[in-house]
Amino acid sequence: MKCRMCGFEFDETKLENRGCVSCGKHDNCNQVHCPNCGFGNHPEFEEEFEFIAKLKDKFRSRINGR
Repeated sequence: MKCRMCGFEFDETKLENRGCVSCGKHDNCNQVHCPNCGFGNHPEFEEEFEFIAKLKDKFRSRINGR
């Protein structure tokens, strides 16, 4: 995962408690906190942004293919 705040790349599966140290939610936290800056990244957004990026590429290739 790449942190959207600082750009640091890390493996979210290797973080203990999803990197949740200081957010206060602990049990109900659906974020993965960056080990570099502590920013709470939402894993769901990664999937959505990836889908949107693929759609944009598909549209661009259709427009350029004309």
